[in-house]
Amino acid sequence: MDKKESKKVYKYSKLYIFVSADIIIVMKLLNVLFRISLFLFWVSWTTNANAQFYPCILADSLMAHQSYLKAIEKYDQCYRIDASNKKVFISIANCYMQLGDYTLAKKYYHQLESDSSLSAEANSKLAIIYEAQQNLPKAIKYYQSLRISNPENPVYLRKLGNLYLQGHEQKQALEFYQKAIELYPRDLLTIQGLSEMYLSSDDLVMADSLACFGILIDSSNIGLQLLKARIRYRTKDYSTSAEILYNLSYKTELNNYYNKLLGYSLMQIDSLDKAIYHLQKSLLNESDPEYALFYMALAYEKKREYQKARWFFEEAIKAGISDNMAQYHRGLARIYSQQNDVPNTLDQYEKSLKYHNDPEVYFYLGNTAEQGMHKKSKAIYYYKKYLESGHHNPEWKSIAKDRIRLLKEAEFMKGNK
Repeated sequence: MDKKESKKVYKYSKLYIFVSADIIIVMKLLNVLFRISLFLFWVSWTTNANAQFYPCILADSLMAHQSYLKAIEKYDQCYRIDASNKKVFISIANCYMQLGDYTLAKKYYHQLESDSSLSAEANSKLAIIYEAQQNLPKAIKYYQSLRISNPENPVYLRKLGNLYLQGHEQKQALEFYQKAIELYPRDLLTIQGLSEMYLSSDDLVMADSLACFGILIDSSNIGLQLLKARIRYRTKDYSTSAEILYNLSYKTELNNYYNKLLGYSLMQIDSLDKAIYHLQKSLLNESDPEYALFYMALAYEKKREYQKARWFFEEAIKAGISDNMAQYHRGLARIYSQQNDVPNTLDQYEKSLKYHNDPEVYFYLGNTAEQGMHKKSKAIYYYKKYLESGHHNPEWKSIAKDRIRLLKEAEFMKGNK
């Protein structure tokens, strides 16, 4: 190759290199432009997606942080963006439910009853709402629906037991409680509900058995221990009821009702000072103090502090609205008798007869009248009333007959002097 041709090849080689370099640069620019386009497309797509989904994400976050009113606003935005999203209704309804606005919550839940994917959750919430509103027929309707769709769930059976018990349908309540406890024997709420039911129907053995079983499962359950104390109180096992309630008084603040039960139980086992302490506690801010006052009177009577006993019997009479008024007057009669106050003793026994015509009181009246000066004819009158009452106490009848005979003889001897 001569020098001229060599220069020509070099020239074209150089041109090729420049063209190739330009092509590479163009390709790189095109690649960059493609990537920028992809990036811009992605930005556009995510912006639109965020515009659609961001309010829902924010709403979920607000609800999780219990900002229910703000969450409702964002869920409304979600619904306006996508009206086909029925899950938003559940979320809005849940917010209203948490806010206690059952009217609006029901409005949204009811719209989902026919939705196959969301009806179960809607029915569950409607059951809870109607239960809280004590609308027993509707609560039963929705819990029955839930039970049919999920027959292996013992919670629905227990709920139905509770609702039927509130409606005084004992047979149905017992049926559902028993089914619930068969499915899951350790359900403490079912155990307690069934035990309460047996207690209210005076089946104290079954009530106590269930309560004790529940306590074996959870010995720290205060509700079950209080229930057991009530059962033992009803069976007159005052030692056990006192022990349970006294121990609980160091773990929780007993209300007036349980302080009253504890006070009476302690009184029955002659722990009088402790009894008085708890009975006094039961009188704090008590709107119905009648029985606590009566028990206080009995406790002081047992302690032979008759002035205090008399005051509490009188206060019980003032507060009295029950059928127990006769007992308060009889208590006062005993106090006056201890003080040898015959007129007031007779007066209180006679007042007790206005509330309850108890044959025993005629016997006490006869005995008291004998102790008073110039009351012998009254004693005979009361003993006769006792005999006419048909009271089934052979010993007292014999005494009454003997006293009538002796008093008449005494009157006869006195008249012949």
